[in-house]
Amino acid sequence: MILLLARVVPKSSLNPHRVRPPPLTKKQEKALKEPLIKLMQKRQDEAAVSWPQNLRIEPIISRRKFGNTPKSLRSTLKKMLTER
Repeated sequence: MILLLARVVPKSSLNPHRVRPPPLTKKQEKALKEPLIKLMQKRQDEAAVSWPQNLRIEPIISRRKFGNTPKSLRSTLKKMLTER
């Protein structure tokens, strides 16, 4: 049998600098983070010539971006938009 004892301490006796704020919600956390593509593009701009050629930054292209284009043309358009 395990006994758990807790001591109730008044809030006024705690050091306010040691009290941690509540954790961020998922929405707050997402608002603070910068998208990975933007971060990588910034790094690529800073590195300029020293950026490795095999690292390409290509945005994700969804069907919504193409709108009502026929299926046969989608793959061709995606190939045209990729960096070579």
